[in-house]
Amino acid sequence: MAQQATTIQNLTDEIKLLREQVSYLTQKRYGKSSEQMPLNGQTSLFDEPDAQDDGERPRRRRSNYYL
Repeated sequence: MAQQATTIQNLTDEIKLLREQVSYLTQKRYGKSSEQMPLNGQTSLFDEPDAQDDGERPRRRRSNYYL
């Protein structure tokens, strides 16, 4: 009888631990995340104009398709 009580207690503790892990990982995966502001002196990838911003778009090569 004492062995059953010990087994039940161990399993109960394990279930509690697993539920805490699920809760933590769910919050980490689906919870709110803070968006960080860029640091001073850090350049942005989008501050510079496009390299091909000369008013014309590059022409696409046309493929010949035959049926």
